[in-house]
Amino acid sequence: MSAAVHTEPPAAAVAADAHWAAKMARLRARKAAEVPLYLWQDQQLRDRFEEALRAARTARQFADADKSNRALAKEADEAEAALKEARATYEADCEVLLFRALPGDAFTALIKEHPPTEEQAEAGSDWNEDTFPAALISAASVDGMSEEDAAELLAEWGMADRVELFQAALAAQQAKRSDWGKGSGPTRS
Repeated sequence: MSAAVHTEPPAAAVAADAHWAAKMARLRARKAAEVPLYLWQDQQLRDRFEEALRAARTARQFADADKSNRALAKEADEAEAALKEARATYEADCEVLLFRALPGDAFTALIKEHPPTEEQAEAGSDWNEDTFPAALISAASVDGMSEEDAAELLAEWGMADRVELFQAALAAQQAKRSDWGKGSGPTRS
């Protein structure tokens, strides 16, 4: 793998197109894509939070629809206070794992380090399904999760949580942060 070479454009080119140096500086400073994975211990806390969120939104909609009704305004305020409390409890129960896109060709290199078995390749897999997930989770982990820790979680967690853990690390590698300018981006002047 070759290291990227950063050369500065000729001074005449910069003078003719002065914005380019500033644009390149912004592009170089761009952070890699990150994907969080939120994990809760208590599903009931999550359910209570979601119910409090729905109740607060509904109460606020009714209060906003009839601004002269003080009872509705009071109900909305109380629902929002209950939501704030439910959110704090819910967030205290949450662990967040953060995964970042690997630089350059590191993702491709990691796949090459974990080639699929013959049987896995015949089934269409691009990587070794036994070793690659833990390696990717570890490599992409912003928190510093070791490959051994990742393998332990993948071995011990239920199927849905294992899939979510791997998919979060993989999603960071596939996160799209660009647009071809089909009318949804900023306009150029």
